[in-house]
Amino acid sequence: MERSTETKGFGKRGTLHAVNGCALLATVATCGRTSVLVVVAVLAACGGSPGRLANERRGVSSFVTERQTILAATGNGLVRIALDGSGKERVASGRYHHLSSTPDGRTLAVGDSDTNIFLVVPQDSSPRRITQLDARAGAAALSPDGKRLAVARHADFTLPQAQWKTTEDDAIYLVDTDTLAIDVIPASREELVTGIRWATDGALILSMMDFGTVRLDLATRQRTEVPREAPPEVAITNGGTRCSNGDMIELAGHKGDDGIDVITSKGTTRVVRIEGRSRGFHDYQATIGDAVFSASCRYIVFEMQNAVWVADRESGTVGQLIDGAYIKTLVDPAR
Repeated sequence: MERSTETKGFGKRGTLHAVNGCALLATVATCGRTSVLVVVAVLAACGGSPGRLANERRGVSSFVTERQTILAATGNGLVRIALDGSGKERVASGRYHHLSSTPDGRTLAVGDSDTNIFLVVPQDSSPRRITQLDARAGAAALSPDGKRLAVARHADFTLPQAQWKTTEDDAIYLVDTDTLAIDVIPASREELVTGIRWATDGALILSMMDFGTVRLDLATRQRTEVPREAPPEVAITNGGTRCSNGDMIELAGHKGDDGIDVITSKGTTRVVRIEGRSRGFHDYQATIGDAVFSASCRYIVFEMQNAVWVADRESGTVGQLIDGAYIKTLVDPAR
């Protein structure tokens, strides 16, 4: 069914259409003898259903025995919380967003909407601003021991847009997290660094906008291209979709519409089951966001419907850990 009514302020051919429960603002584009209805905007929800968890649901404290913690982003800031729901604490206000953290989750690099960068460490009552990188902080990564923070700068947005490209380069700023002193590794080319990781040998692995992947040796300050067929060994990041025994997480259905599977050497098991998910017009939202194993691989921590959940692989029980949040990183329980 479709019904059209003339709309004001959109031109003579602007019309409001109702198609399968969707409110669409559209206009007619004409080329010669051919006319095409062009959708300009989706004005209202377009049917479909977000689905529901079909697993048994209980409070996480009643079935989670692992004390690993996560860092989660909420509307009220960055929160640290154990998988059993205990020890919840806010580590940074809603003004900041997470950029990087150490494996123990105690030291964080955070940014604000003006692309300033700050350090959050246990001994300080408030984030410390790294003023030398004000309004230019781009990719960032804390070393596993938390002693150094590697930062790249983005373009200088105070200049006219036509000049932005000329201010991009691959210089790296190494910040001492104790003193905030900065050691600059000069640029070798005018190309933006889009990602930084620490290799197991202490080098930096740089993801480049145009050049692929580069290894930066901090001792020699030499850069070498990383072949695609020989990826570097990077420092362990917390939470992942694969366990040391080879078990692997895989989203079931389109963007997790059917739940979460675990693939093992013995076959595939549906751990998280979702029923009733249907997609309406213009519905591209992932049903399951991030989904990672806990340190023991017994639990799966995942995002669904603006909340973080924990699923027990053995029993299939699921519990909501924190509402209005999404996962930033899992904290190494051994630290």
